[in-house]
Amino acid sequence: MALDAPPSGVGPEGQIEPLACGRDAADVWDHAADGVLDEHERSCPHCAAAVADARGLDGVVHRMADEAPPPPPSLMDTVMEAVLDTVTAELRPQDLLALDSPAGRALLSRPAAARVLRHVVDRMDGMRARSCRIEQDGLALSVAITVTARFGVDLASVTARVRQMVVAAGEQALGAPVARVDITVVDLWEER
Repeated sequence: MALDAPPSGVGPEGQIEPLACGRDAADVWDHAADGVLDEHERSCPHCAAAVADARGLDGVVHRMADEAPPPPPSLMDTVMEAVLDTVTAELRPQDLLALDSPAGRALLSRPAAARVLRHVVDRMDGMRARSCRIEQDGLALSVAITVTARFGVDLASVTARVRQMVVAAGEQALGAPVARVDITVVDLWEER
């Protein structure tokens, strides 16, 4: 089949071709929806297949319309989820970051903070975070993150964007200055 050939059932000018029996599929669908199929449409295998396809599609559309799509998670939701994960996990003192807050010193687990930073990278076009390690010197953070990149992206440009996003997320979401970001590209992937 040629790459520019129209899909099955669609003519070269984009019009819908009739069913193999000669009937217009849209008319058959309308008759089925109204409950007024004629004798041919009730006995013809081509019309019956068109009716079955329309009913299947109608069922899928109605199920999807009835489902309320979940709202996309915000960065704050991700931070709060990571904090809640920390509360329920047993922590060792070396797994905690000391963060400055208006209410005084706050503690956050390194895995929760790393999850926030990985999430920021995962939302970027052409990049995926693999791992993230955070060290702390005073209040400043040093981040070592490994990433994979989509084949063909400008690595210098996207790693600079990763660095900017990690610094911004550290300061805005975690409340800690990020003094250093080391980025290692460990793999490339292709979109299919």
